[in-house]
Amino acid sequence: MKSRFKLLGTGAAIVVAAIFLVVALSSFPYGATEIFGDLDEPQHKLTFAQVVVSFFGFIGAISAFTFAIFQYRRAEKWKRMQFVADEVRELEADPVIANALLMIDWGRRDINLFLVRDPSANDLVMITRDMQWSALLPHTVKRENTEYRATIQNKFETDMVEEGPNRDRGFSVTEARIRDTYDAFLTRFDRLETFIDADLIRADELRPFIAYWIDAMTVVDDGPKDITWRCALLTYIEFYKYTGVQHLFARYGKEIGVHGDIYRKILKKVPNRDLARELHTAAERPA
Repeated sequence: MKSRFKLLGTGAAIVVAAIFLVVALSSFPYGATEIFGDLDEPQHKLTFAQVVVSFFGFIGAISAFTFAIFQYRRAEKWKRMQFVADEVRELEADPVIANALLMIDWGRRDINLFLVRDPSANDLVMITRDMQWSALLPHTVKRENTEYRATIQNKFETDMVEEGPNRDRGFSVTEARIRDTYDAFLTRFDRLETFIDADLIRADELRPFIAYWIDAMTVVDDGPKDITWRCALLTYIEFYKYTGVQHLFARYGKEIGVHGDIYRKILKKVPNRDLARELHTAAERPA
């Protein structure tokens, strides 16, 4: 919206300048004799010469102003595109974000979730959709429903649950790391929305880089495991108040809030209806 106002302001300035130019051209030099007479007197000729110089100076000023405006807009666009490229490059270089993108893109994939340096095959963790939706459950759902509590699933699960606050919430070490990974990813998307809102970049300039991931997180027609994961993810976004992410998605026609069509359609297709009710209740009463 802000960029539109700026563009309208620039366009209005050019239009006003053009109107002045048209008026000047329509009256000069045809009205010169009416204004200055036959230019027989030296002072009339001098005044006429001054008017001519001023007229062409005015034309030059208008031309220079118009050229400067277009140059400014071009430079501004280049800076925004460079900013977008740098931000996307930084995002893609982050190994935590890379893991989040892998989890979004794959229903089952070996991932270096714990970021082991020079990992071997044994250091990778098989992450499934079931593990993801279980990890993304709001902590209130975990706390109030023992059937969703974590179990030991791999060699990283030295304890039943992670030390610290998550111990009382039923999250395993792997689940806690999955949550941390998604938190990092969602925080970066929140940041992108902040940049757009501040008019540093435009949504259409960012679209080619994030449209795939936005679509992947909002597909309604999909298999039951993907649907459950997607519902848990959108609930997670709502429950933990990632409002910037919701605003960002809305810019691309994806209303993912609890009262939006996408969330309702996905929720309706979750095969475990008890789980669907728990997710909906949590989404309606965020943390």
